[in-house]
Amino acid sequence: MNPEQRKEASELQLHKRGIRINVQLHVIESDEEVTLRKPDQLLARMLALWAVSTAAQARDCLPMRAYLATYQLESCLSAQESAFLFGAAPDEASYLQFAQSQEALYFLAWCAGLSDKIAVPATSSNLKPVLKFFPYALEAPDKLQAAIRPRSKSAIMDWSDLLYRLHWEVRHTQLTGRPCPASIDATVIKQWHQAVNWICQYEEENDWDKVSTET
Repeated sequence: MNPEQRKEASELQLHKRGIRINVQLHVIESDEEVTLRKPDQLLARMLALWAVSTAAQARDCLPMRAYLATYQLESCLSAQESAFLFGAAPDEASYLQFAQSQEALYFLAWCAGLSDKIAVPATSSNLKPVLKFFPYALEAPDKLQAAIRPRSKSAIMDWSDLLYRLHWEVRHTQLTGRPCPASIDATVIKQWHQAVNWICQYEEENDWDKVSTET
């Protein structure tokens, strides 16, 4: 599918859901212009998101500190993630912020082939089927590494285009003071957009904290 066809397909999906379409939004890159992250990079990023989201939901950073230190995985973390896990006691806002990382984890898990189905999110994601691949205790992430079967570039690029347009609608509703359409979850859209831009190496940005989600 070329960029123009992908744009048309995304706009059709939005139209069917009654979501506002901005026809002025440009097409995204073609498949040939994009290089996806390698499986080892995907593994590291998923471990980081798993660590911070688990710690945030439990309101306890100590177990994940110990886990990452045991396997020398601290380098997987971004600067903000590291400050959250290894810094002073987080405040409630930080816990809420990093708990949302489970949504980026869910999307990357789908990209990694750990989840069979994905759809435009109207509610928070169910991570239960994905978490079975992650360590339950202080064990190496070998099971997760072995399970990674990255999806095709074409499938991921389809979502890159759709999330770009969905995120525009989310931001437009925020700017105009209108409620977000009930058929999409604004928080999930933002997290998925960051995740897809990261895996597609948007603007060649390698720092997770700086991955753009411009619309």
